[in-house]
Formats: sequence, structure tokens, C-alpha cells
Amino acid sequence: MAGLSDWTQDQLVAAVGAYRMMQQRAAQGLALNKAQVYRELAEEHGRTPKAWEYRMQNISHVLDQLQQPWLSGLRPAANVGPEVTGQLIKLLGGTSPAETLTATTGDTRTQLLAERRYAEELLAFSPADAEDQRRKVLATIVRRQGQASFRAALLEAYSGRCAMTGCNVLDVLEAAHVYPYQGAATNSLTNGLLLRADVHTLFDLYLISVEPETKIVQTAPTLRDTEYGRLGGLRLSQPVADHLAVSVELLRWHRSQCEW
Repeated sequence: MAGLSDWTQDQLVAAVGAYRMMQQRAAQGLALNKAQVYRELAEEHGRTPKAWEYRMQNISHVLDQLQQPWLSGLRPAANVGPEVTGQLIKLLGGTSPAETLTATTGDTRTQLLAERRYAEELLAFSPADAEDQRRKVLATIVRRQGQASFRAALLEAYSGRCAMTGCNVLDVLEAAHVYPYQGAATNSLTNGLLLRADVHTLFDLYLISVEPETKIVQTAPTLRDTEYGRLGGLRLSQPVADHLAVSVELLRWHRSQCEW
């Protein structure tokens, strides 16, 4: 299809962000109007709705080649050049500087520092480039919320509520790994908790943890005089079935990483 090789990076970011959003809505059983998505993309980023639909089919093709689930109704279309394929693979994998560091060093704390720097770069505001910044932030949110299938399973297991705060606002609930993500094998429900975005960050920074045996939430001394201090002493919510519960062994590992 003519013109598919000259898409800008911003257009590819928008396409992948929209595709992941549609996957999440489908996983959550929410209504999805693909045609409306294509129209909105065309209005905001140019090209025709049909071109956006075909690009989505290209994304399905890349996911299929990666042996990852693709969105029903968007049959894979293989007519995509190697350069664009490489860009789509990177975007679909969410390769950030932090993830590259993790792959090469395996150092979780290095990863967290790199994630912070990466987020600061994404959020640096420039009035002349505000729309581009917004798209980058939205793409980051999609990546941060976690792989669609893992998050959907946690949403079901915890009845759509944060396991620590009880928050039921789906847009701020994220799939948290107790032991850091190291590939598909770590996307196990026994290695996951459904957490509100800000609590997820503190959990990843080892400022909030869980006492393994009692499932009591614990907070670092630096948080005790903040609004997060009141989480300390609360009991972790249990999933809808016992076999979905987070692993005691993995909670022990997480607690051992806390320097308090």
C-alpha cells in the first residue's frame, strides 16, 4: 500500500498507543468503536481513516510474528517494510532507556532511576511541542499500565479494585509485579498485585511493602507522616479465589529489598 513507509515517528507512536488502548478495552469487555478511533486519528494526525485501519493491521502482523495476541477484527497485513517493522517492534515492546538498562545490567534500582530520568524527559514541557508531549505521556501511561492480558487478569482477580487502597477507578489501576518483570514468565498472577498508579510507584521503589505472613501493608518511615502513612496496618485485599493470591515467597523477597 503506497505511503506506508513514510509515516512519521509521531504517527507510529499514535498508532501503537491507539492499538494498545483498543486491546485494553477489549480485554475489559468495554465497548469499542474502531471506526471512530480511526477518524479521530485522521483528524489529529492526518492521513485517511482507511490508512489508519491498514496500519493497525500492520501492527497485528508484527504482534503475530512476535507470537503475541492481536486484536480480533484486525487481521494481520504483512505489507510493511523492514524499517517500519523495526520501529513498530520497538514501540510495541515499550523499549525505554530503563528497560534497555535492565536487560543489560539486571539492576532494579538502576532501572528505577533510569525510569525517573526517562519520565522527566517525556514530561519536559515545551509550548511549541505540547501536542507531541501529550502523545508521549499517553504512550507512557499505556506502557506503564502493563501488558493488557496481565492487567485484565488482575482486574478480574481483584474485582477492579486496588489491593491496598480499594480504589476502583480503572484508568489509574496498574498491573504491579512483586518480583520485577523479566519476561512473560513473570506475568503470573501470583507475582502480581492490582495497585493504584501512585501506590504502584512507591511499591516499585520499595517504600511500600507487605508483611508476607499476615498480608499487612507496611510503609517506610519517610512515608508515615504523609497521606500514604495511613496505608500502614491495612490488610491486603484478597482476590476472588485463593489460588490467585500473591505468593508469600515473592512477598518475602520484596520485603527483603526494603532498606527500612
